[in-house]
Amino acid sequence: MIMIATVLQVDSRSLLVRDSATGDEVLVLFSGANRFSVGDRVRISYSGEMTFSIPPQITAISIQRIQGAVPPPAPQPQPSPTEMRAVVLQRSRTSLLVRDNQSGRQVRVNYPYAFHFCVRQQIVVSYDTITLSNPPLVNATNITPVC
Repeated sequence: MIMIATVLQVDSRSLLVRDSATGDEVLVLFSGANRFSVGDRVRISYSGEMTFSIPPQITAISIQRIQGAVPPPAPQPQPSPTEMRAVVLQRSRTSLLVRDNQSGRQVRVNYPYAFHFCVRQQIVVSYDTITLSNPPLVNATNITPVC
C-alpha cells in the first residue's frame, strides 16, 4: 500500500505523519527516519497492516521524499500524559503486567526500569498512548510507587 503524508515529527527510528488522504496522524516505524525533516511530503510504501493504537502505527518498507515540501504545521498543544493507578501482577526487566485499579483490566507496561518494582506493589503509571491489543500496551513515561 502507498500513503502520501506530511512529516509532523522526526525520531531516529520513526516519523509521525499526517496522512494526506484521511488527515489522520500515523506513527511510521522506519530505521532511516532521521533522513527526513518536519514539513517534508513523503510517499510511504507499507504492507497495509496498521495497529489499532492511538496513533495507529505502520512499518514502512520504503519512504521517498516528494518535491515541494510544505511548511511545518502550527504547533498543537500536547496532551498531558494519562495516569493509571494499578497493582503489579508480573514483572520482567523492562515491562510490567499490571491490573488497572479503575477498570480492572490487565495492561502491559513497557518501562526501562520495570525491574525496580515488586509484584503486588501499588503504582501510578504516566503514559501518552495505549494500544487496543490484548492486553493493552502502554509505554510509560514515568512510574511512581504508591506508599
